[in-house]
Amino acid sequence: MSNDFLNMNRRGFLRNTALLSATALTSSLAALPFAHAADFKPTSGETVYFRGWQFRTDVVQGNVDTYNKTFDGKVDYATVTGDYPAIMEKALIANEALDVLYANPSSAVRYSGGGWVLPASELPNAQEIADGMYPNIRDAWSIDGKLLGLSYFVSTRGCLHVFTKPYLEAGFTEDQLPANWDALYEMVYALHEKGVATPYLPHWFGEYFGISWGFVFEVMNRGGQVADPQTHKPLLTVDGPAGKTLEAWKKLWKSGLVPEEVFSYNEAGYIDAFRSGRYIFSPQQIYDLKTFNDKAQSGDVAGHVSLLSAKEQSWGLIDSALYLMTSRKGRSEALTEDVKKFVSWYGYKDEKGEFAVANRWLKENMLFSAYKSVMESDEARTAVSTSLMRPEDYDRVLEVYSKTPYPKGIWNVVWSEEFNFWLRDKLFAFLQQDLDVEGVVNEANAKIEELNARYKI
Repeated sequence: MSNDFLNMNRRGFLRNTALLSATALTSSLAALPFAHAADFKPTSGETVYFRGWQFRTDVVQGNVDTYNKTFDGKVDYATVTGDYPAIMEKALIANEALDVLYANPSSAVRYSGGGWVLPASELPNAQEIADGMYPNIRDAWSIDGKLLGLSYFVSTRGCLHVFTKPYLEAGFTEDQLPANWDALYEMVYALHEKGVATPYLPHWFGEYFGISWGFVFEVMNRGGQVADPQTHKPLLTVDGPAGKTLEAWKKLWKSGLVPEEVFSYNEAGYIDAFRSGRYIFSPQQIYDLKTFNDKAQSGDVAGHVSLLSAKEQSWGLIDSALYLMTSRKGRSEALTEDVKKFVSWYGYKDEKGEFAVANRWLKENMLFSAYKSVMESDEARTAVSTSLMRPEDYDRVLEVYSKTPYPKGIWNVVWSEEFNFWLRDKLFAFLQQDLDVEGVVNEANAKIEELNARYKI
């Protein structure tokens, strides 16, 4: 994340200046699309089909209901369960009734490569939207100079949560908290010697963003890359971060400290396992600090969950999602315009010029946004701080977030999803079938070379 993100207290003057400039431009803005409430009103009389994965569907439905009620809209929202990327790809290939959907960047790039996406660059206010994003996020969501979608959320997946109560009770201090992956594993075994049965819940669960992403972020946190960000050529080595990660995993698995049931968890099961209080450390979503510190949701764990510092190394990877517009064949021009209106309202600003949906996600679920105006507000600091174990953890959240890497080499390429599913299966086999570290590293490199050749990368 840019330094701008960290300098929130310096932004008051700049925001006021921007407001004065905006006032001076009122007359010209009146002529632009989406400047008034009437510009969000659909005109086709047709249904806009909106689909997303299963997360706070009550919030999503409430937002959709607000749009439909305000503008007499016909947005049909439904939740997709199961293997979301594969299901969405099949729907896009079949040209099903699908106009707006969630997508992670890797999926968005693949869908774009298939010709199924109408880029956000096609929106009338596209330049304004792009200029309002943090540059590194905008770049992550762009291909061939085109912004693929609008901001759903930006987060850190794999930042290290720590349940401080049993950690301190085991006789350790906060000054002894691990600062890198090697120190983390050493602490796991030290806690076990102190009588903690399961000190660590690894990111080995069965979702498409589970064990494979766990490998990717650990390699990157250790200073490596899976593939080159520009050429997409493989970069894994046995004697580097990849080999060290797999050696650490093999030792941990053979120690018996991780129950095999972890492999079968979905995301909800993985979250439930940590908030049960059975584990001390776990790579989790940064926004789930809110979940874990909420007594209504996490019982005895609440009020005792913090983060490991990123002063020495990064933790996790940038996890984000976009709202995509499809380019489905046979859709009328009038309906396409309605799709653009809804996406602009939902994924950017509403008729009052406010980031209503983004601010609601930040307040209710601590979902960060790609938009600087959302994250650099006093409301953002208040919303995040009230979700933490203690107010001073806010600075640690920003520290972790600002250093989080993004795996562009394997995500901003058309074969991303294919490699991800291959890697997931290979890593499960590595642990369960006791495969050789060198063999897995070499096979991963060979798989990337194969995909590059197939897609002429």
